[in-house]
Amino acid sequence: MPSLRYIHTADLHLGAPFLGLAQALRTGLLAEQLRGAAFTALDRLCALCEREKPDFLVIAGDVYNEENRSVKAQLALRDACKRLCPLPVFLVHGNHDPLSSRFTAVRWPDNVFIFGPQPSVRSVERDGELLALVHGVSHERAEEPQNLSRLLARDREQNDCFQLGLLHACLDSQAARNYAPCSLADLRESGLDAWALGHIHKWGVLSKQPFVAYSGSIQGLHINETGPHGCLSVTARYDGTSWVCEHAFHALAPVVWENVNCDLEDADRLDEADERVSAALLAALEQTPPCCEALVARLVLKGRTRLDSLLRRSLEDLGGRFQRIADGRLWIKDICCLTLPPDEENVDRDDILGEVLRCIAEMEADPDSMRNFAATALAPLYGNKRLSETAAISEDEDLKHLLRQAGAECVGRLLLDPAP
Repeated sequence: MPSLRYIHTADLHLGAPFLGLAQALRTGLLAEQLRGAAFTALDRLCALCEREKPDFLVIAGDVYNEENRSVKAQLALRDACKRLCPLPVFLVHGNHDPLSSRFTAVRWPDNVFIFGPQPSVRSVERDGELLALVHGVSHERAEEPQNLSRLLARDREQNDCFQLGLLHACLDSQAARNYAPCSLADLRESGLDAWALGHIHKWGVLSKQPFVAYSGSIQGLHINETGPHGCLSVTARYDGTSWVCEHAFHALAPVVWENVNCDLEDADRLDEADERVSAALLAALEQTPPCCEALVARLVLKGRTRLDSLLRRSLEDLGGRFQRIADGRLWIKDICCLTLPPDEENVDRDDILGEVLRCIAEMEADPDSMRNFAATALAPLYGNKRLSETAAISEDEDLKHLLRQAGAECVGRLLLDPAP
């Protein structure tokens, strides 16, 4: 049986707003880059298809960002599909663009097939021979509680053919809200050779046999969607007993979000701190993929330094300074100051601040005490069923990070902003 190749993308979110930016970043060059970012990534996706020449393209839902999809978004997708013709394009709708909101404002080219609310199967041919079957089903409504994966199953009459499931779904509670929830066991029971999933915005391979993958979104939408975003190309080969898939990730996003950590431990001079921060930001910029046109960073300052109080009073000035070090390619979203003054400056204080810092130091030195304290203090948060699905702290380093954040907050409130 011949090998085949397909490109898997999802969560285009065409027309999405970019949230959480300061007013100063909502105008000018960055605003222009953000408005066009998803459309630029879509154009790059088309260029990738033209270079790679796959056998077909699958789009696993949330093509649009909202039910009332914009004219620009609809026409951009239509134009992209026309550009790719005659490459077969298979598309399912997700929770952001359910079928209940669809209206016939666009006539799709003949190479596009959009799966409906009932499961269906479409064939892919090469030189008149059956190459693959694509199984899919779309979300009929935004809140989809049904396990849609159980509607898709292998066509036993075409048992030797590669068969792929296309679905927008939440696998094994990977997100806070379960849309079309399913499990890896459900996908395996279908008998399909591979699954192309959408909904989770970070790409990843969850199973090699069958091959199960999220392609992630083509463009990160906010600071919690850090790192490169793009799509997957998958090559499937039959080894005599089963289909084996190899994958490659392709970065497409022109805008990358990142948390940039800078250690200012023992930095006693302002020029030294400036050099460390500049180096950290430039290193983060160098690590972005070649397609990155702009890095939007949250700068996180850490460590014990005598500059602690000065830094906290000067965050706005610092943001403006570091904004200019990369010739328009680096933007500071915000600065999170988690620095602390040196222990000797405050730990011996005979007041509540000194007591808090001594408690933090004792818990950092005694992991058992730290875990016991965290179990009690964080019980209201991690005892919440919905939150516990997405937030779980199990590592001591995570707890130490929270302790240091608490210490930084105490310094800020008790030392820098004393009560009148």
